[in-house]
Amino acid sequence: MRRVLILGATGSIGTTCLDAIRSGRLEAEVTGLVARHSNERLESLSREFGCPYLINDSHEALASFIKNCGGDIALNGIAGSAGLAASLACLDAGLDLALANKESIVMGGQFLLDEAARLKRRIIPVDSEHSAIYNLLKGHRGEVSSLVITASGGPFLDRQDLENVTPVEAAAHPTWKMGRKISIDSSTLANKGLEVIEAGFLFGIDARCIEVTIHRQSIVHSMIRLDNGAVYAQLSPPDMTLPIVAAVNDERGALHDVVRPLSFNDLTLTFHSWSASRFPLLALAYTVLEKKAGYPIAFNAADEVAVAAFVDGSIRYTDIATVVERTLDEDWSHTACSYQEIVDIDSKAREVASRCLRSL
Repeated sequence: MRRVLILGATGSIGTTCLDAIRSGRLEAEVTGLVARHSNERLESLSREFGCPYLINDSHEALASFIKNCGGDIALNGIAGSAGLAASLACLDAGLDLALANKESIVMGGQFLLDEAARLKRRIIPVDSEHSAIYNLLKGHRGEVSSLVITASGGPFLDRQDLENVTPVEAAAHPTWKMGRKISIDSSTLANKGLEVIEAGFLFGIDARCIEVTIHRQSIVHSMIRLDNGAVYAQLSPPDMTLPIVAAVNDERGALHDVVRPLSFNDLTLTFHSWSASRFPLLALAYTVLEKKAGYPIAFNAADEVAVAAFVDGSIRYTDIATVVERTLDEDWSHTACSYQEIVDIDSKAREVASRCLRSL
């Protein structure tokens, strides 16, 4: 039985994992629970699963807690840039990492992957798209010509006027139940841009070999093209339980009835191209992946600043892309070779993005 530490225990990823353990779809012992808020809820979960908990208020406290909890693997479901420090702490504590926090890869890049290799720890992706690719690549690594990542297109794919979009509307994802930030990012396809960057680092593939296609049903999670022309796809309902359970289990035992089986009676699957003019942040992410260095860090930081400003009413929905684009006009060619250098680039990018906000 796997021993799992759950970071972001009260969020959508953590809640889904705990539900899977309760139902028996995942055989695992919970060694610890971490969340930023929700004291009473954490206390209740701690009693239910018989493990310690932590209200995460500092990197030092979190690192100490992770080391003391032990376990085999950590599920990192922390939202946003705060997840990178947690990922590094888990690896340093000798845990494998089931990674739902894409910002860890986007910001940490090769540094994070090198740390995992140095510590002989594994990073197993949890995002449904990257989980699909991770499993599809088994047995096909040398034959793959490109990766195909699907995107729902968000709630505004057919809406013409975006000037007056509200945060509530932007967070109303058509197929997935997620937190507010990631839902808004999905509406602009900034989240898909982050996933393109993540895939580039995780799978060691060039930006030109990563495709994105609009797939409204969210049934096909990703595909791989082989040199011989064949395409392999992973299909399942839009339910995060399967990628979470698969990552935490990590082939340690057979999995049964994790999600309902698909019925192909009257099942319609559609695929469409996307427009760079309509989704400039996704287009920008390709450039960011090509440049690498500090550009992915700046992209993520500027997007976090811009989305926060949109949520509090400081800017319009259409200004989110403008803030990110103007931030990336700066020179981010310095490659971060340490966690502190990553933090420094992130801080500088937030300062630049904040200046861009004030100039709108």
